[in-house]
Amino acid sequence: YGCSPPLTSQDDWKGVVPSKTIFVAGILDEKYTSIGRKWESIGGISKFVQVPNAGHALIVEEPTTISTIINGFVKDEIVDESRAISDISPPVEKLLPPPALDSTTIDAKAYAVGLMEFEAFSITIGSSDGNGVQGIGWGSSARAENKLQRREGFIVSIASSNGKAVGVGEVSPLKGLHKETLEDAESQLRLIKDYLASAAELPKFNAEEVLSLNGSLSIFITEIVTMAGIDPILVATSVKSGLEMAILSVASQLYGSFLPQSLAANHWQKDLLSIPSSSFGLLPINGLITRGETLETISGSVGRVSKNINFGSVKVKIGHDDVDVDIRTLRGLRQSPSSVGQIKLRGDANRAWNRPLADTFAAELKRLDSSVFESIEFIEEPLMKQSLDGEWSIERQVAALDDFTRRGGMPYALDESLADLAEIHAYNFDRIAHDLRAVFGGQERACTAFVLKPALLGLELSMQIASLAQKEFKINAVFSSSFDSGIGLAFTAILASVVDNSPFSTRMTKYSHGLGTFSMLGGDTLSPPFETYVNQEGMLNVPSLSRALYGLSLDEISDRLPTYNAVPSANEPAVTSTESESYLATTSSEGRDITVSVSLPLPFSDSIASSRFTDLPQMSRWSPWLNSVTYLDEAGLTEWNLNIRGVKFSWKAKSEVLNEPKGIKWESVSGLKNRGVVEFEPTSDNNCIMKLKMSIIMPYILVSLFQGMPSVVQEFLQNKLLKWSLEMFRDVVKADLALERGDNELGDALFGAVEGRANALEEALK
Repeated sequence: YGCSPPLTSQDDWKGVVPSKTIFVAGILDEKYTSIGRKWESIGGISKFVQVPNAGHALIVEEPTTISTIINGFVKDEIVDESRAISDISPPVEKLLPPPALDSTTIDAKAYAVGLMEFEAFSITIGSSDGNGVQGIGWGSSARAENKLQRREGFIVSIASSNGKAVGVGEVSPLKGLHKETLEDAESQLRLIKDYLASAAELPKFNAEEVLSLNGSLSIFITEIVTMAGIDPILVATSVKSGLEMAILSVASQLYGSFLPQSLAANHWQKDLLSIPSSSFGLLPINGLITRGETLETISGSVGRVSKNINFGSVKVKIGHDDVDVDIRTLRGLRQSPSSVGQIKLRGDANRAWNRPLADTFAAELKRLDSSVFESIEFIEEPLMKQSLDGEWSIERQVAALDDFTRRGGMPYALDESLADLAEIHAYNFDRIAHDLRAVFGGQERACTAFVLKPALLGLELSMQIASLAQKEFKINAVFSSSFDSGIGLAFTAILASVVDNSPFSTRMTKYSHGLGTFSMLGGDTLSPPFETYVNQEGMLNVPSLSRALYGLSLDEISDRLPTYNAVPSANEPAVTSTESESYLATTSSEGRDITVSVSLPLPFSDSIASSRFTDLPQMSRWSPWLNSVTYLDEAGLTEWNLNIRGVKFSWKAKSEVLNEPKGIKWESVSGLKNRGVVEFEPTSDNNCIMKLKMSIIMPYILVSLFQGMPSVVQEFLQNKLLKWSLEMFRDVVKADLALERGDNELGDALFGAVEGRANALEEALK
């Protein structure tokens, strides 16, 4: 791994695998030799090397020595996979525990989901003309005149009931694909959120069983939606898939490994330690040309449509237009000078053609350009829905598609037909499998691939169908997006990676997966966005993407911070207040968003108060729950570390000293989300009032520690943590001033009172 050194030895490196990491420092560089020894002592690295006679600028000072060290490490590296997996730790700021499961002692009902939140997103969709994409969806929505300009949905966040694991998912129904509307999905999410927030006893799950994707995940979600008052038959498919994503992410953290390894170990019933971390490397994905695109608008360039990525395979939306136009587009792409090597092509007709038109397409393409014909991997659903007396069956559809391939020699793949079959059987895998076995079992079919959309079918059902197809039908799966944002794309990619590395895929043709829709997103819910994990050859870095998902929460995706006002407005949920002669406080909250306003008279001037309080490294003197505050630069960037009930938090914040009135304001830029302002308003030459306004989003783990959320947290913040801290600030400054004027007796007495209050606060925190 190559990475920048952390700012302090307490910092963590995201996704570092100790057995694959070497730490090199110049022996004259005291800071980083100290950090290297620390990391070596805790087993955080494989090897620590000190370069003689070198300081901080190693590559400049000793380039030959450094290259020799790295070359030797890479060549001689022996990977201990058990260590490579078990030693992976997420960042400190994510507050995730070490692996929590022991397969020999696990309680089948050990874990429950806790708090659920969701937030809306809206992303522009653009093609070559910048005005959306055409022909997205199935049925009439697949026509070129239908345009999609925005992708809207919700990001769902679910935490385990103990607050130690959190996962996200995407709920984004697509018109023309999903039956439900965005409003339907939001209504169901609210019911589920309210149920989880108020339930006296939450449903529990076995993490290993959920990760096995053998039906346990669907059973668990059915239990949740039923208790939330939703008929399981009516639960929106987009809502179910979003819940699956979040719960699988939570389960993988409780299992103690990244999601690909967790799914592979449990779905394929393999020992986790037998799955090399190198199994999940680069995943091939295909580019996409949508309907309405022509050779003129795309300038014959695959790379231009796909943000200069040279995909090895490109899918073209065909059908619902003139056959000659479709053929000309395919030939132009294949012959484009911007195409690197011989790209493979696939078409997606979305059931556009009757049999004569489909036959014409295949015959004309073969006649005009046999090389392009041979480059076609398959055509997705070339034929219209095959019904008899208004009744459709998978057997009739596949028989017609087989005839199409036999007549024209062009392979096909199933897509809509699998979704239709799932809907007929209410997404029951056993019934779906029964019909598929009747059609594909024991007889040779011309079907080349099953195209699976997890956002529509669900993640668990998609994996079950993919496993069945590989194991029993010798047909591979292609996982495809539904124009999802980066969150949905990431989970689809992980499923694809697990299936591509299944024990049944060894001798099967593996196809690029349909995730190239990221190139048409005007924004993303992931940061950095999904596209940053794709290289110029159209290969997706699954390990890096998996690390980005591990422990990802809504806090890290959302830019939201609760607002605060000096006096809560009528629309704000003011919950608690405290008033005495010396201390005024008001607290309001909504979910984990808490806003506190407090004030305290001080027996010294605003200048003295401000100068003492804005010396941030002194904070721990009157706030013993703060371990340290450190300046990182001259521009006001600080690093904060605290410990509450044994849980450590850290964050970085930007601060600014104020002059009128005197004080300071701050806002976190990473880690624990909070912001606030402290102002000192003079009441006389020697007195002032300290006013503090602060907003914070409580981490999930603190929500679980304080069982009465929000009232317990509000009470604790208002009448203990902040009240005592402000009073301790007053007494510390009074003690300092007493000692500065030589009144040692008063100074010592005040410091004794501060120490007593610090001890009381420490006990309260326990």
